[in-house]
Amino acid sequence: MAGKQIQLRSTRERPGGLVRPGLTAAQLPSVKLDPRTAYDFLISVCNDCGELEDLLPEDRSWVTQNRTAVAEELGSAACAGGCSSWVSEFARLVVVRPEIVTARQVVAAIDELPDGVLVECMLQELVHNQELGETTRQAMGGDGVAWESLRSQLGQMKGHSALPQTMDDLVPGARLTLHAWLPRYEKVEERVSRMIGSDVANRRRDDALGDPIGFVERATNGIRLMPEPAIRKIVLAPSYFGRPYNSLSKVGEIQLISYPIADSALGASGRTAPPVATVRLYRALGDESRLRILQLLAERDRYLTELATELELSKPTVSHHLAQLRSASLVTMTEQGNLTYYSLRRDRIDEAGPELRAFLAH
Repeated sequence: MAGKQIQLRSTRERPGGLVRPGLTAAQLPSVKLDPRTAYDFLISVCNDCGELEDLLPEDRSWVTQNRTAVAEELGSAACAGGCSSWVSEFARLVVVRPEIVTARQVVAAIDELPDGVLVECMLQELVHNQELGETTRQAMGGDGVAWESLRSQLGQMKGHSALPQTMDDLVPGARLTLHAWLPRYEKVEERVSRMIGSDVANRRRDDALGDPIGFVERATNGIRLMPEPAIRKIVLAPSYFGRPYNSLSKVGEIQLISYPIADSALGASGRTAPPVATVRLYRALGDESRLRILQLLAERDRYLTELATELELSKPTVSHHLAQLRSASLVTMTEQGNLTYYSLRRDRIDEAGPELRAFLAH
């Protein structure tokens, strides 16, 4: 086998997803980079939105210490435990209010809004979820049994408690958590702002106007959004504490994507450690399930349900594996209308070396 070139099975070579016919007639959306630290502040509160390994060493300990301190400070009232992921949903407010720039302005804006508005903002994604939408609407209407059912279903999907005991605790807990987190985040906000600014300055050299779909795919490290009539604008919000993941939300005609800033934006302090992209690649490959996913995608593009069925794993578990593979540039996720499917990044496989190519060829 020495010296023999391994070829992966493929209908045709391509760097990302195969575009399904008949779904690309919509006008191309505009793309805007939105470098406000307001987004990163909200993401930094969330326990599930990023990975410590993708932060600079000093920030890994900073995050761990301060999340522990906030949980101890707020006790059972803390939103930082169960429902912290829903705090990041306040980004929906930020994207339509350009005057909200800093972490402090986010908190001030949230303080001004009534609880009902904030509940709708935090749970809007669940309202549009095919499996949980009806239960969420009933819970928001005051149905305590529906709320308990929603808590149970989400807990099973995520593998941990994701919502507070009652819906009445949701917004007060979020407010308390944001107020407790604010002075801590402000100590690093200026530095984070510089990193975000560096990332945006580098990306503005790219062609967002002539190639908006490609621009988004490159920024997100593997998310390809095909045009759809309902979306007129894509807003890309860079985040440091969300690395290496992307977070997607639809707000009216806007597709909001919080994307991870590039390794090159970390500055000089990030150059003494091993290259983050290399660490991320080998971390992604160091799991049997993720290798099996790559093997399945080497055959053809697949939907999440197909992968979960083939692997006999839950959809949330497979989604987590796919996010790890995307962060390592091994997989592309393509969204076309209501369809979402995954493809192998064959160019990246070539870069990863002959041993991985040989494994995927079997």
